[in-house]
Amino acid sequence: MDNLMEMFAQLRDTNVTKTIHRQPYAAISPKRPELSQAGKVVLIPGGGTGVGYGIARSFVQASADTVILIGRRVKILEEAAAKLEEEARKSNTNTKIIQQACDMTNLDETKAFWDFLTKNGVTVDVLVANVAKFSEPKPILELGSDEVWSQLEVNVKSHLYFTEQFYSQSNGKKKYLINVSSQVIHMTAHAGVAQRPAYTLSKMAATLLFQVIAQNTPVTDLQVISFHPGLVYNDAWSSLGLTPDLFDSDEICGGFAVWAATEQAQFLHGRFVWSSWDVDELAKGEVRKRIDEDPYFLRSSIVGLNGAFLM
Repeated sequence: MDNLMEMFAQLRDTNVTKTIHRQPYAAISPKRPELSQAGKVVLIPGGGTGVGYGIARSFVQASADTVILIGRRVKILEEAAAKLEEEARKSNTNTKIIQQACDMTNLDETKAFWDFLTKNGVTVDVLVANVAKFSEPKPILELGSDEVWSQLEVNVKSHLYFTEQFYSQSNGKKKYLINVSSQVIHMTAHAGVAQRPAYTLSKMAATLLFQVIAQNTPVTDLQVISFHPGLVYNDAWSSLGLTPDLFDSDEICGGFAVWAATEQAQFLHGRFVWSSWDVDELAKGEVRKRIDEDPYFLRSSIVGLNGAFLM
């Protein structure tokens, strides 16, 4: 347990902003009028549990017109939808909740889902790329190419397909894509991270994918931001004897995702950040100066090189 707690501390330690948040704070409150999602349709694959559910709840609190949850487990989706409907009543937002079973790796099911949206005149304004797969801790050459590729299918290919469908929908309004990434993409040498190499590989590939999409797409059409949601509690942790108080609040990742789906976050287009970093500090001062001046800062690249020159 001591080793696990030490690893947790290492994975949460960061100094990009002076203020690091573990609990919700005013600047990313979904109830701020400046962050209102009124009139928007938000699609959250994997929104029934964990990080995805926390994000869905925050969009409900931010007065999104509709929140759509998809996933493979119907019962989980139904339970989440019921809780979100209650949240909408409690928050007095009147957000409509839609839940639909869909396996994102099944092309027929995903095509049917997007056809369903088109048939019903539903245009998505915000896509949260949240679904992810990982496997047991094992060296990558022992996992086997089939398992490694299956993680790439879920963590990269399925999100690319959904992004293509999302971007092709047109309603004349700017769209927002929020990629739920992970700190593993820049902690590859950490002993705990190295235990699941295929997950790290796929998350790195997905984050680079969204970075390239952002590079190819004007922020006025599609705003793309990748972020690490923090260490958020789920039922899997309870088997290890861990309790929710040891983890980051899911209100942090939820509020951050809402903030990222606004004009206030436009300066982070194509970059990767942590949800625990203070957004006011990101938006001004030395961090903002470096964002504006360094095209490689907070983006996937080769550590130590700026173009072909040493950093």
